[in-house]
Amino acid sequence: MSPLQRRHGLAVLTRVRSHVDAGDLPGAQELLSEILAEIPADPRKARPAEAEAVVLQTGVLLSLGEPHAARGWAAYGHTCLRRLYGDRDRRTLHSLGLLAAVLTRVGAHSRAVQRYQELIELFSELDGPQSERALAAQADLATVEHARGQCQAGRARLSMVIQQHQQVFGTRHPVGIRMIARLAAMWRDCGEVDHAQALLTQARAFATGLPPEIHDLLSAVETAPPAEAHVCSGQPLPEVPLPPAVLKVPGPIDEDTLLMPVAESPFGRPFSTLSYLPAHPELVAWEPSPRTDDDAPEPSWRLSPATMALVAAIIGIVAITVLFLLLVSAAKTS
Repeated sequence: MSPLQRRHGLAVLTRVRSHVDAGDLPGAQELLSEILAEIPADPRKARPAEAEAVVLQTGVLLSLGEPHAARGWAAYGHTCLRRLYGDRDRRTLHSLGLLAAVLTRVGAHSRAVQRYQELIELFSELDGPQSERALAAQADLATVEHARGQCQAGRARLSMVIQQHQQVFGTRHPVGIRMIARLAAMWRDCGEVDHAQALLTQARAFATGLPPEIHDLLSAVETAPPAEAHVCSGQPLPEVPLPPAVLKVPGPIDEDTLLMPVAESPFGRPFSTLSYLPAHPELVAWEPSPRTDDDAPEPSWRLSPATMALVAAIIGIVAITVLFLLLVSAAKTS
């Protein structure tokens, strides 16, 4: 890729961010297709601008309600950013949160739990166990436990997280109110309507004076029916595989098994790490290296088996010829 092509890609990304910020997700997706058409199949070879494009594509597809299409991109983007910036960089953490959210939406709950546990561990190490990001990841994990049928464990975890969040950030924090709304939805799905209504009443009291979208969220939860597909169980429910879907990503990266999708939440944007992180990772401006030969492939000195066999045969012939000459020379001298 030439420096001119890279600068063009960065200009396109700037336009994509503008579309995302304006809520024009189809427009952003159309622009992203220009960059994604040329990304390498191997995520280890992707450049920073290409990695950002993949993460943006993941977020756009997830927001458009296409989690299955986003799954391959999510795994690809996280692999890219881990290689580029390490596990603890905010861009890598953002991509891990996206991957966990995508896995939850497609019903791959076991893998989603693993990703959220990684996220909780990293956020706790970086910010502290009661930081906003660590608590939000804990709350997301509780949502996955509820979706798996581990309702009591999920409600207990989320109740604990709400209590810790209120102690640190107060009762009027929008993320904390979203957590209460999610806990109310959990109780409602399990048939405990009275518990759900009591929590929503409490949330409305805390939300007094907050922006209208919080009140719209609470109204949506209050009027939504229980999730028909939800089954309460003490043990994780088995995940039923579906036929593989065609992913618009260069080959399977890591997450290659599509599972039964989880029922959608009654509101479009439940609380999560994505509620307070930016809609896209705010990557620093990236400029190409001043070297002009950085795109040249590295030389490989590994020989194929056929070539190695040929070399061995030649060495053998040479050795036999030398031995024969030595024997002839010894015979003449004697």
